[in-house]
Amino acid sequence: MRRGGLILMLGVSAACVRTAPLPRQSEAMERSARILRQLDKLEADLHQGQAEIATYGELVDRHNRAEQIACKVTDEHVEEIHRLAMAQQQKIEQKRQHKKKAIAMARTPASKRAFAVR
Repeated sequence: MRRGGLILMLGVSAACVRTAPLPRQSEAMERSARILRQLDKLEADLHQGQAEIATYGELVDRHNRAEQIACKVTDEHVEEIHRLAMAQQQKIEQKRQHKKKAIAMARTPASKRAFAVR
């Protein structure tokens, strides 16, 4: 019985020592690996595209905000120019009226001026 057990043990150990044959690379496996690589590349391109879209979207938003601020500043500037122009026009009119009164005073005879001053 010892001999039979020993042979059985050697047979089992020999089966364990045998290495499994290397899987052969089939055409289907190569095609599958190629498709997986293409999918990985496509996914990377998709993420890159989404990142670019997000970046351009942020740039457009910033541009719009800057444009609104620039328009507001321009409007305020134009209003200030208009206000100053109106003030200047008022001063010019006041000077004209004052000058007209001075000319009118100069044209009146001295006797009437003295009477007007009293």
